[in-house]
Amino acid sequence: MNQSDNIAAPASAVGGAVTVIRLSGPQVLEIANRVWQGRKPLSAADVRRMMLGEVAGDPTLAVYMKAPYSYTGDDVVELQCHGGAAAADAVMKKLLSSGCRLAEPGEFTCRAFLNGKLDLLQAEAVADLISSSSENALHMAEKQLAGSLSSRIDELYDLVITLRSECESRLDFPDEELDFDNSVPEKIARTRNTIRELISTGRAGSIIRDGIQVVLAGKPNAGKSSLLNRIVGFDRAIVSAIPGTTRDTVESSAVIRGIGVNLTDTAGLRESDDPIEKMGIERSFRSIKAGMVTFWLLDASVNDRQLEVDSIDRNAPGLIAVWNKCDIADCGNLPPTGLPTVQISARSGKNLESLFDEFEKIVFAGAAPDIPEVAVNARSATLLENSLEFLNRAEDSFNAGDYELAAAELADASVKIGEITGRTTAPDLLDKIFHKFCIGK
Repeated sequence: MNQSDNIAAPASAVGGAVTVIRLSGPQVLEIANRVWQGRKPLSAADVRRMMLGEVAGDPTLAVYMKAPYSYTGDDVVELQCHGGAAAADAVMKKLLSSGCRLAEPGEFTCRAFLNGKLDLLQAEAVADLISSSSENALHMAEKQLAGSLSSRIDELYDLVITLRSECESRLDFPDEELDFDNSVPEKIARTRNTIRELISTGRAGSIIRDGIQVVLAGKPNAGKSSLLNRIVGFDRAIVSAIPGTTRDTVESSAVIRGIGVNLTDTAGLRESDDPIEKMGIERSFRSIKAGMVTFWLLDASVNDRQLEVDSIDRNAPGLIAVWNKCDIADCGNLPPTGLPTVQISARSGKNLESLFDEFEKIVFAGAAPDIPEVAVNARSATLLENSLEFLNRAEDSFNAGDYELAAAELADASVKIGEITGRTTAPDLLDKIFHKFCIGK
């Protein structure tokens, strides 16, 4: 990514009422004035003032944001044209022929990082905001964008640098009567504990940020499709009293207790000679294996309820036994399942909250936590794990009196911690991170 280039890209989805096209770079004011015409040209005298003009005869609003007071830290111009694809395409063609090139994925946010507007954690939070599938995921991303995690990482970095300086001072003044800090091993141990606490936030953060896969399984006509429809709030799957109606997996997104979930309704599990139904059942088993939580539907209205219990695949992950149809059947004397068990009516929605309680217990391995103030992602967790290894070796070296090696290990630990926010990072890592972004962000 070349920071001296002038770049442009749609910053909003094409096809809505308005398309926002963002320009960033050293000559974007000049380029924009070649493409956009208003009663007067864009200039520093009208910075941050929305002005009406046109591009190729199409009414277009324009606003100029002067560096460094812009999203990217460079000069930025944003054009707002009609949202149709043809209007946006016409503006982009004129910009690309007037000195701009198409921005690469994440290039605007990468420039914001390189210009000191954001650190890497905040940049990743921008991507999390865009992809948030639940209100909790949105709030967590907002906290990270505000710097809640960055401040914790910066404190860790500064502490490790201080410990390294203490080791190096013993090398620089070995014969001096100086008041050396003898609590370095204790401080390293406390630092390790803090790092472990941060790493432990990763699981809850991943669940809230990325959501989870929930599979609805069971025998035919147990009510899986009815439960899917009840959770998502509309008729996503066909419901019929005829067993075997669902012959393929049906997927839909929903939010359960603030967690984004991908629900998969599977074909009823039974012996079948129908080749199409057999294919659907095979897909069902694959979906069950790939899920994190399994709602195993049991039909409380059948005569032999023990057969329902015996049909449960005990190898399915995150099993919850769900006795269904308790609105039409007596659910007072059900055989034990040996699993977390709830009694519901998918048709009426009766007792769904009890099902969601059990869901939370399995997802969070206990009581559901509050929205984490900080939650590391996989990249940060790996770097923190790496830093732990260096800290362990640094403590051993310090206790052995090898202060030079201890200082070197602490330097390596600081590099890993610095990579989290981007204090110490390589260009190829930036490419890897920002290419996950969409074009225009």
